[in-house]
Amino acid sequence: MLLSLIVYTVSALLLAWLGWHVSNREQRLLAQGGRELPLYSWEILVALLVYVAVSSVRWLTAWDYNMYYNYFLSMQSLGEYSRENFEPGFSFLTIAIARTGAHFAVYFGFWAALQIVLLYYALRHRKVLLPWIALCVFMGPYYIQWMNTIRQAVVECLFVIMVELIVRRKFWIYLLLSLAAMLIHRMSILLIPLYFIPLIKVPHIKVWILWAIMLGCAVLGQFPQWIRWIFERLGEFASLLGYGHYYHLFAVGNLEYIFRTWMGPARLFPIASCMIMIWYYPSIKKMSGDDKFVSAAYRFSLLHIAFLNVFANTTLYLRRPGDLLRGIFLVMVCYTLHFLWRERKWIPFALMAFLNLYFIYYELIKVALAPDNLYYPQMYHTFLFS
Repeated sequence: MLLSLIVYTVSALLLAWLGWHVSNREQRLLAQGGRELPLYSWEILVALLVYVAVSSVRWLTAWDYNMYYNYFLSMQSLGEYSRENFEPGFSFLTIAIARTGAHFAVYFGFWAALQIVLLYYALRHRKVLLPWIALCVFMGPYYIQWMNTIRQAVVECLFVIMVELIVRRKFWIYLLLSLAAMLIHRMSILLIPLYFIPLIKVPHIKVWILWAIMLGCAVLGQFPQWIRWIFERLGEFASLLGYGHYYHLFAVGNLEYIFRTWMGPARLFPIASCMIMIWYYPSIKKMSGDDKFVSAAYRFSLLHIAFLNVFANTTLYLRRPGDLLRGIFLVMVCYTLHFLWRERKWIPFALMAFLNLYFIYYELIKVALAPDNLYYPQMYHTFLFS
């Protein structure tokens, strides 16, 4: 418990300070007529090393992590996979690292490095967001989720880079990256139609209408029966994505993989964050100089919240397409926090900060109040003290 509290808090504050330092240093250089600092600035390199170090020694954290852990050790000891349907790119990298005889910490450190390098590269021209990124990643739900859904997390971070390609109308490069991402996670095929989302011209929608849409999605998600009818007619596409088994579960009416989720903080707080984001978006857009990246990030953020709420009470796997937008939603949350802090709007800032930085402490409190004999993946476990 104490170890988890220290690791998450210190990591968040240290990376936030490093992000603040490199951003301020860059702003001073630009004011003097200099150039942007490169991605290999010492503050960013230290931040990357800390993230990778903390992640590589983290151990037995959740179901998906344990699956990757066992597959890696199986490859090292037996020379074969215990699962054959992994994507070829992921399999190749796993086999390559396993055959070097490296410790599993190297393997997980590699995937953590890939995540954070992609995210920081995407924000190389937006370093003012780095302090907020650090706080939200470690204190919010992102780090816990990324250390579990390792392959998907890489795609989430890659998509933040790909949004820039959408803005610059670089379709063929975007398409190639989408196809390359499918070598890591086949769900990446859904990135291709996302290219056109920011390009669709939409008339101005009033704030209260957008609020009503978000709340409507949350209410609709409480009654998922209508999804079964749609899903039964999408069986072939589900099989293409590798989810034919879960299509079968829907088709036969088996509810084994359907989870009824209550409207707790994990659902309510992102909705509330989205509403604050909607309210201040015109000002955020003005602050950014009408940056098209911000407009695209905002549109994808609304889609992220709407999708996850509509499919909240279906299977975990059916919700995963919405998870591909988690990284860009994180970026938009950080834009909102930065704007509220810069404009000294302290009350909405305090609310927005609470909604996005509560998660890890809330989870640790739940652990403290729960039976001691249960295993909690949100805790920071490490083989160093096992």
